[in-house]
Amino acid sequence: MKIKSVETYTLNIPFYCDHVSRHMHRALTHSERVCVYRTELDNGIVGYGENLSDESNNIERVVGQNPLAILQDDGIGTGIQMSLFDAVGKSFDVPAYQLLGTKVRDRCPISWWDIDMPPEDWVEEVKESIKRGYTSIKLKARPWRDIFDQVQQAGNAATDSYKFDIDFNGFLRTADGAIPVLQELDKHPNVAYYESPFYLGTDLEGAGRLQEATSNPIVEHFNEDCLHARICGGFVVGGAASGLRRIGALCASFDKPFWLQMVGTGITTAYTMHLGAILTHAQLPAITCHELWEHHLLADRLEVSEGMISVPESPGLGVEVDESALAYYRVEPGTPTLTQEYKQRQHTCRVHIPDGQGGETVHDFNGESIYYPAFSEGKYPGFVPGVWMEVIETSDKS
Repeated sequence: MKIKSVETYTLNIPFYCDHVSRHMHRALTHSERVCVYRTELDNGIVGYGENLSDESNNIERVVGQNPLAILQDDGIGTGIQMSLFDAVGKSFDVPAYQLLGTKVRDRCPISWWDIDMPPEDWVEEVKESIKRGYTSIKLKARPWRDIFDQVQQAGNAATDSYKFDIDFNGFLRTADGAIPVLQELDKHPNVAYYESPFYLGTDLEGAGRLQEATSNPIVEHFNEDCLHARICGGFVVGGAASGLRRIGALCASFDKPFWLQMVGTGITTAYTMHLGAILTHAQLPAITCHELWEHHLLADRLEVSEGMISVPESPGLGVEVDESALAYYRVEPGTPTLTQEYKQRQHTCRVHIPDGQGGETVHDFNGESIYYPAFSEGKYPGFVPGVWMEVIETSDKS
C-alpha cells in the first residue's frame, strides 16, 4: 500500500452570519481560509484532512510512502496526517480511533466559540448555540470591552446549566491585576473556567496565588512548568497525533483535565472526536470553531446533543466529505479572503474608556494590529466597567 497522491484544496468559506463576519474581519484571528488535503492511496481509497495553513511543501515527502510507515509522523503536517488516518482507517475497515489508541468514551464534549463582540451579539451567539445543541461557549475577553456587562447579558440568554469559558489571552497581565476581575466574575453562575488570565508560566508563584483566590478553575495552554507546579485546574491541548498523545499521558499522570483545541470545519471536528475518544483526560469541551463557517464541508452535519458529539463508528474519520462543497468554495491559492480584503480598507477602532468621574477618554486606532499590543503591554487601562468600542468605516485606501 502506497500513497499515490496528495492534492491541496484551497478554500474560502464565508462566516455563517453578518455579525460574526463583522467582528472576525476586524480581529486578529483566523479567516475564511481553509486548506483541505485529499490523499489517494494506490488501492483507490481516498482520505481527507485539513488545516488552516498550507502544508503543500510536505506533499513531495509523503507521496510514494507506505502510509503505515509515516502515519504517526507529526512532521508531515496535521492536515495530511489527518487524511492518512482517514484513508488507512477506510483501507482496514476500522474507525480512526482504533488507529490512535484505546477507546475510553463514546461521546465527546464540544463547545461553541466566539471572538470579542458587543453584548448583544454574544447574546445572539448564545441563543444560536443552544439551538444547535451546545451547553457551553468559549468567549474572548478583551480590555476594550466591558466583560462584566458582556457576561451578564449573555447569561440572561443562557440556561442555568450553560457554561462560559472566559479566555483573556493574557490581557489581565499579572496575578494582582487578575484577582479582582476573576473574583467578580466568580459571582456569575454561568462562568465555569478562566483561560490564560495572564501567561501562567511567566509567574508560577502568582499563578498559584491566583488559583487560590478564585473559585473557578484556571486553564492554560499546555506548559510542563505549570503542570509540575500544579498551579492550574486544566489545560488547552492541540497539535498532531503523536505529540497530543504524549501530552495526554502527562496530563493523565497528574490527573489534569484538558480540552482539545483544533480549529477547522466538520472534517477537523470529526477527527477531534476520534482523539477525544482515546485520551482519558480530554474531559473538557473541545474547541474546533467549525460553527463559524457557513458550511461544515460534510454531507451530513455532526449532531450536537446536550453539548456532546457521538464518536463516529464508520471507517476512517467516519464522515462523508461533501465534494460539491469543496468545488464550490475552492479558489486559487493567492486569492485573498474577505478578511484580508477588509483589512485593506480604512477603518477606525474607537475605544471609549470611562474616567471614573462621569467622563471618558477616547482613543482611536487604525486596526487591531495597533491596539492589541498596546493594551497587552498595559499602555491603556483594561477591563474598566463601561468601556466600549465602536468601529468607524471610512474610505478605501487609494
